Amino acid sequence: MVVALGVVPTASAASQATGAVSGVGGKCVDVAGAGTVNGTAVQLWDCNGGSAQKWTVGADGTVRALGKCLDVTGQGTVNGTKSQLWDCNGSGAQQWSAEADGHLKNPQSGRYLDVPGGSTVNGTRLQIWDRNTNPWQTWHLPDGGTTPPDSCAAGLDSGQYNTPVSYAGKTYQVLVHIPDRPAGTRLPMVVNLHGSQSTGQGQLTYSAMATAADSNGFVVVAPTGVVPSGSGYIWHVPYVTPSGTRDDVGFIRQVIDTLTVSACLDPTRIYATGYSGGGRMTSALGCMLPDRIAAIAPVAGIRSGRPDPSGADRPDPASCAPSRAVPVIAFHGQQDATNPYDGGGDNNAWRYSVPVAQQRWAALNGCTAGPTSEQTTTHVRRTVYANCRDGADVELYTVSDGGHTWPDTPHDNGNGTVTHEISANALMWEFFKKHPMPPPAR
Repeated sequence: MVVALGVVPTASAASQATGAVSGVGGKCVDVAGAGTVNGTAVQLWDCNGGSAQKWTVGADGTVRALGKCLDVTGQGTVNGTKSQLWDCNGSGAQQWSAEADGHLKNPQSGRYLDVPGGSTVNGTRLQIWDRNTNPWQTWHLPDGGTTPPDSCAAGLDSGQYNTPVSYAGKTYQVLVHIPDRPAGTRLPMVVNLHGSQSTGQGQLTYSAMATAADSNGFVVVAPTGVVPSGSGYIWHVPYVTPSGTRDDVGFIRQVIDTLTVSACLDPTRIYATGYSGGGRMTSALGCMLPDRIAAIAPVAGIRSGRPDPSGADRPDPASCAPSRAVPVIAFHGQQDATNPYDGGGDNNAWRYSVPVAQQRWAALNGCTAGPTSEQTTTHVRRTVYANCRDGADVELYTVSDGGHTWPDTPHDNGNGTVTHEISANALMWEFFKKHPMPPPAR
């Protein structure tokens, strides 16, 4: 079990406290290459249970791994001084004090163990920095032995409310819906992105996903864009939305990293969906955040990169090149007049067809079987590419009479027929459950 840092452990407890120290993004404090040479970097890495991630919290205020101590390089006291592994010598550079809210202080410098910029890239070297409220200064110590991936600090309370996320020097209020759960249980999360001219609250209402979250035990986060449009906002979709505003890929990465800690999430079960412009943004996240998002489910908005400038009836390969195979389930109405099923339309970002987008994802995922189609209901056809790399299948539900709508929503937005023959929420959740993040390679 892992507990949030509290007071400095007592001798009787601390001498037996050995296990992982985890932080932002659900990643672990790690000794680079399991090296034991003095000066070996102490870094952030995917949690793997190896000896380089087994730390003993000592009664003497030290934090030890591989027989050596977590040390501030050169006994430095300035912001940005890097951490390292060094022979235990009793110096102030090797003293650490745990605070009740999860901070780990080096009293000699008066500064705190910190991840530079909140990066969760493997190999990010840890440092000391002035105390702040960013999640990359929140740590969880072992209380002896094991670190189950489904256990963590209690996290945010259940309910629906706004919670702060800091990004690029600004703080944004992000809407979350958290179901009831046993204390300390890590939950999956679905990032649910609104369509153009809407908001996070509007999307949570329109998709009716809060009910599905309560029934199935997952967190929903519904952030809001910052580019004003109509009565709401649009997303800064890479390559297709005018630049010069918030980097929404970076912002959503920060939302995920912040809530993984503050809301007690399972980092291997983070998913994304969205409607219309939010579906296009969801597709972009599949292209650009495959290290955070396990699978995607665009609704009325599946893309696989921007239209190719040399031929707009196909996607530009350079604009979507994920580092791994990303499972995809999509929903689209054939009577969609906003993002037409067959491509074209008034939107320059929407030129190639929905089947071409699905086919491109199948190629990216290395699928070797399909497409196969079956009529699942009177007006709904399911098309699947299978035998894909890492099991990352690509599914499309086509609604023959469907408009620019969310299947089974109880709300009519005036954009055509809403099918109730299938439920997008139910089908995508069943798909998500089958597709957690694959184990990392090291």
